[in-house]
Amino acid sequence: MTDGRIASIALGTGDVDCVYHFALPELHRAVVKIASEDSVELMDNMIRGNRLKDISDLPLDLAV
Repeated sequence: MTDGRIASIALGTGDVDCVYHFALPELHRAVVKIASEDSVELMDNMIRGNRLKDISDLPLDLAV
């Protein structure tokens, strides 16, 4: 899934609180390595805004 698709889901209409990615650290490293600065900034904004989270956060989020 491209960063644009993830952004459209995570930042879309507000129907979805956040998106959990199964390999977020790896995805972030790949985007930093090969993508444009705009893509890196978009991903960083989604992560900082808790709109894009690592799948390991899911159990803790469900427990709250």
